[in-house]
Amino acid sequence: MSCRIFIAAALALTAPTAMTTSSQELKRRPPEQNARVVVCKALEAHTSKEPAATVVVFHQNDAVDASRLKSLLHRVDEGATVEFQIAGSEEWHHATVARLKSCFGRGLLILPSSAAAPAAGGVFLVRFPASTLKDGE
Repeated sequence: MSCRIFIAAALALTAPTAMTTSSQELKRRPPEQNARVVVCKALEAHTSKEPAATVVVFHQNDAVDASRLKSLLHRVDEGATVEFQIAGSEEWHHATVARLKSCFGRGLLILPSSAAAPAAGGVFLVRFPASTLKDGE
């Protein structure tokens, strides 16, 4: 699937939903709380004017979550929508996700440039809705 399709999907996202996450909660989130939510760290973030999109390269924040994030990225449908929440925010935002096949355990978020996005070095939650996973769990 081309980057243009990912960007087009990211630009067609729906409005965010409300929920609260404190900075403390972002430090570590055990899989028992929700196996489809991983605390991640933005390695890079880039915004383009044309097309109007932001891309964020990310991986897990804690080494113990590496295999779980890897598994989720392998199980997610190509070009699926995930949700993310930035520390201190009350909202979940939508983004298109892709697994970076050339980088072990890294993902790529694609979202409209006008949307809130994790900054490079920032910690945030990524939630993989069951409907986006190939096995539905």
